[in-house]
Amino acid sequence: MTRHTLRVLLVLACFTTADGDAAASDLQLTQTQITIPQIDYEPALRTGDDGLPRLDLPSVIWDRVVERSHQAVILESRYVRVTLLPEMGRVYSMVYRPTGHETLWRNDIVRPGGANNTTGWWLWICGIEYTLPGEEHGYTWALPWSWEILEDRPQRKAVRVQIEEPTTGLQETIDFGIENGSAALSATIRIHNPTTQPVDFAHWVNPMWAPGGHNELTDSTEIIIPTERVLIPERWQANLGSSPQAWADSPLRWLRNWRKMGDLMADGLTAGFYGAYSHDEGEGVVRVFDAAVNPGVDVWTYGFHPDGIPMGSGAPNKGYVEMWGGTVATFPDERASLAPGRSVEWTEWIYPFQQTGGLTYANASLAARCRLDPQTGAFEVRICPAREIHAELALRVGEQTVARRTLSASPASPWTGAFHLPVEWPPAELHVIVREDEMELARFQPQVAAP
Repeated sequence: MTRHTLRVLLVLACFTTADGDAAASDLQLTQTQITIPQIDYEPALRTGDDGLPRLDLPSVIWDRVVERSHQAVILESRYVRVTLLPEMGRVYSMVYRPTGHETLWRNDIVRPGGANNTTGWWLWICGIEYTLPGEEHGYTWALPWSWEILEDRPQRKAVRVQIEEPTTGLQETIDFGIENGSAALSATIRIHNPTTQPVDFAHWVNPMWAPGGHNELTDSTEIIIPTERVLIPERWQANLGSSPQAWADSPLRWLRNWRKMGDLMADGLTAGFYGAYSHDEGEGVVRVFDAAVNPGVDVWTYGFHPDGIPMGSGAPNKGYVEMWGGTVATFPDERASLAPGRSVEWTEWIYPFQQTGGLTYANASLAARCRLDPQTGAFEVRICPAREIHAELALRVGEQTVARRTLSASPASPWTGAFHLPVEWPPAELHVIVREDEMELARFQPQVAAP
């Protein structure tokens, strides 16, 4: 081996190592402490005989604000930066790096408030909470979670959080993970019953969303739920209208039409996703899940431009939207039974997306809006993937492939394809299929524009 050859090999080795390190550096896990201001409510806390914290609301000094330090773990890829508060079992922040915008609502000063549960209170923080055993917000948000670093590899970082709910004995484990080159936060959730008796429970995920980066809803925020109709609880019908409502025609699909606070529930799902999209900013956020395991979707908001949003500082705010997802169909009273020694487990994904003009379909790989104008035959597909993809898009009418397109897209660079179809082709026979390396990533049908 000549000296020149050795020098070339060394240069190549250094280049490869540097490139590998660069690729690895796209995915980072950082443990740190963050400080969050809060109303000084903790001196008013007492622990009940059932192990749950009670808050004496009248004794809280509401104008006394303290700085509270929290353990935080930051999971960061090229496309998203997620901040976990593992000792609270909570996602605190999800920043969409291509835009620099926060997708989750965060209270500027954390404060307690009332709730319809046994403890009588809940803590307005922000982000995404995971609740057991039912009732309004459950109790696990108020209890200390144990946690550990589960994976710290170049291609995947993961954190495990765990808790035992004292009133039922149910054990919950959540594995939060992020993969290199992905904008999606995965959560593998396991509920285990270690007791000798069946336990009735409901598990709900509560993302508090405000896509668009302003820590409040934008004027044209759309709620997206794959359902034919929604149900309005009787106590909210004066605010939101009659029940049931056909979802395609409901004004409640747009947050600007929620003039007052209220709540609605999906009356069955046709697909395993839901989301919110800011048409003002061209950004959205979606939760993807197995609808057979998580059939429930409940939407709560204070209303658009409401009075009394619980901002700890008292600053004006257009609000946020809670889009609950549950292991039962209705919120908050329905329960399922978990037999002794048995568990239920599933994986779900939450990720931001952009420049789709809305949402027709989503899975763990991509978010898409697909729209057909049956009067003109104009057919448009917009795709924002959860990771970089190089794929083929096929348009089928029945069993016949009528068009093919190659596409390259990433969370930072969505893709748009336009087609012109014969108006006589029935929309029900149109399908879009996305394949990458012979693997089918997605299959969906268009949203048909109103005449």
